[in-house]
Amino acid sequence: MAASPIVSAQVAPIADRLQTNLRRLATAAAAVIGLSAMAASASGSTPTLFNGTYLYGESPVAETLGAVYFVFEAKDGQVSGAIYQPSSSFDCVRGTVGNSALDLVITDAYDQTESPYSMALVGNSTVASTSGGGAPTQLEGMHAIATLSSLDYQLLATCTSR
Repeated sequence: MAASPIVSAQVAPIADRLQTNLRRLATAAAAVIGLSAMAASASGSTPTLFNGTYLYGESPVAETLGAVYFVFEAKDGQVSGAIYQPSSSFDCVRGTVGNSALDLVITDAYDQTESPYSMALVGNSTVASTSGGGAPTQLEGMHAIATLSSLDYQLLATCTSR
């Protein structure tokens, strides 16, 4: 049995209003979700770095020639370690964990001059340290690497004993 033209004409405006209202509801829901996410990120959630040993690299693959790597130990808001390129020289690093960055001092291996440097802490990804625990943060422009090599441990021993 076919619907009468009068009933179809009455249902069409209702269906149009329903679709319009659903679109408005979806837009409002998206706005609430977006504002909620912005509020959460602005609510003072400060990146933290748990005590442990970490390796970050410009390349996600360890020991890539030409890539820069940063191996360090974090303990009670202090960091010490080395920045190096495989098959090249290295510089020792020490510093503190700030609210949104690692505030570092890099000591040149050749002339022992010191230079300040800041490395931004970003995101809320979980990065495990080799000593257990984890860090709900990432270093800007760097990839976390889970396994340290014997070279990484040698550089740490050299730079943390100073």
